Amino acid sequence: MERTEVTMGRLEKHDSRSWRARAEECRALAEVFLQPETRSKMLALAADYDHMAERAERDRDGNPSGGCQPGA
Repeated sequence: MERTEVTMGRLEKHDSRSWRARAEECRALAEVFLQPETRSKMLALAADYDHMAERAERDRDGNPSGGCQPGA
C-alpha cells in the first residue's frame, strides 16, 4: 500500500515538460522497433504522455477538470 502512495505522489509532481519529454522518448524508441504492433504501442504510450502534459498545463492554468466529467 505504501509503495502505491509514493508512486502516485511522484506522478503528481511532474509538469508538462517532463510528460512531453517522456512522450518524445517513446516516439524515439518506436522508431527502433521493427514489429508494427510494438511501434504502435509505443506511439500510443507517447500520445498518453502528451495527454498528461496537456492535463498538467490545464491544471497549471487553473482548469483542473481537464474536460473530464464524472459519469460522462
